[in-house]
Amino acid sequence: MVMDMAKYAAWVRGQEPVLVPSIASVDACVTNSVAVREGGRVRYIGFGVARRIVVDYALVGSAPRALNRAGIGDILSIHTACWDWRLAARRGEVAFDEAVAHAALAWVQALEMQAQGIREVTDNAIHWLLEAYVGENALCLQVGHSRPEEGSEHYLAYCIEHLTGQAFVHGELVSLAVLLLSRWQSNRPAWVQSLLEATGVRYQPADLGLARPVLERALERLPAYVAEESLPYSIIQESPLQGDGIAHLLEGLRFAV
Repeated sequence: MVMDMAKYAAWVRGQEPVLVPSIASVDACVTNSVAVREGGRVRYIGFGVARRIVVDYALVGSAPRALNRAGIGDILSIHTACWDWRLAARRGEVAFDEAVAHAALAWVQALEMQAQGIREVTDNAIHWLLEAYVGENALCLQVGHSRPEEGSEHYLAYCIEHLTGQAFVHGELVSLAVLLLSRWQSNRPAWVQSLLEATGVRYQPADLGLARPVLERALERLPAYVAEESLPYSIIQESPLQGDGIAHLLEGLRFAV
């Protein structure tokens, strides 16, 4: 939120911000757009490219560990986003770039090797996360859209925020959504969950204060939400879920009471 506010203030003044992230929980410090909420919905506006990004590792490392572990969300989302992108291309909705997708997914594979450092929030892990943000953002700029990194997992996160009116740590909510959507896609969900456990990121609904009925309602409502928001084609339009399908996605998770 602070990074987006700084980019917004710089954009409306025609200036280039110097950004100093105090946690590594999201890729906002390296993206050029500004995320705002209007009527409980996410909108991207403006164009704010940082003149410099200054990282004080002692500052970032002094934050609660959970906030920095959450940084995996915007990297792990590549796993489900690229799957959606490829699906949309098969349906004639968008062009697909195999080289860009391969480069993006390489960051996800590298995440596995960084898992222990991320759990321990080492300086090297923080540095790697920020470099990964730069890398995935460069790939999005190369193709002119965010499909290498943002897909159905982000749409579910936005839908949950809209339905609940709650504020969440972005990377934690996206991490949960990646797990759910990887199950929906039949896209290595066990591997995703093992990586979430290895990094120590909070992804269980109980950790995020989400009761089972809330997630059930969000998953039921998701196709309509995607249509209302005119969000890009993904697994959500391909095979909407009901009853048993939703129960399968939620199997084995812990929920808030």
